[in-house]
Amino acid sequence: MKRNLFKINLKGKLPLYNQIECNLRDLVVNGHLKSGEAMPGEWKLADLYGVSRLTVRRALDELVRQNWLEKKHGVGTFVRQPNMATIASGKLSFTEQMRSIGREPSSKFISQRVVPATEIIARALRIQDGDPILEITRIRLADNVPILFESACLSTEQFPSLQTHDWSQEESLYKVLSDEYEINISAMDHTIKPVTLTEKEARYLKAKAGIPALLSQIIAFTSSGVPAEYAWSVSNGDKSEFYFHYQRT
Repeated sequence: MKRNLFKINLKGKLPLYNQIECNLRDLVVNGHLKSGEAMPGEWKLADLYGVSRLTVRRALDELVRQNWLEKKHGVGTFVRQPNMATIASGKLSFTEQMRSIGREPSSKFISQRVVPATEIIARALRIQDGDPILEITRIRLADNVPILFESACLSTEQFPSLQTHDWSQEESLYKVLSDEYEINISAMDHTIKPVTLTEKEARYLKAKAGIPALLSQIIAFTSSGVPAEYAWSVSNGDKSEFYFHYQRT
């Protein structure tokens, strides 16, 4: 692995162990450290980062506590085989997110229909209440485990050909937008709040109705700042987690 991937700011205000923790977590999320791969030893990491072994150990212990790594006695420390899907903010599409952490993404098509935009959707897409939108409902899976019950909403005026697209095929919506409209999603507004699973959602997610879940609402924007998609999804609370990394620029 390239030495320059292991980077921290030795003069920064953030504690060194915390910088190492963030750096290693990013390497896992972005696929530089693969699931099941052995981590470099503590002495090697200490050399790579230019810090003490105790500083490295503190960072590794924290990542073990967070289930990013696992220690095998007498063998070493390994990147943990995930038992849940970690949805990282650095990747914008579900397909990208899953592949970045070594999971195989897939989708199960539920329905597609043209319906009037509600006030919330109209405001998000900057259209009028009641304007026609295409609603695509799918189950998103990681390694064949249902993770999200998702509905994506797009303006039929902005994307007229999507009404006749065969969404039963396992395709990334963002790839279709790129291929057919030369539109790339470059930013998102993302809101998350706790909910409980309805009977319908639980049935599709193979879970129990009423258990804790997360409602995720997204507005996806093009590179020119135009909203292209409003989507909401419900995740099985015991099968997913969200990871965010923030950095002041």
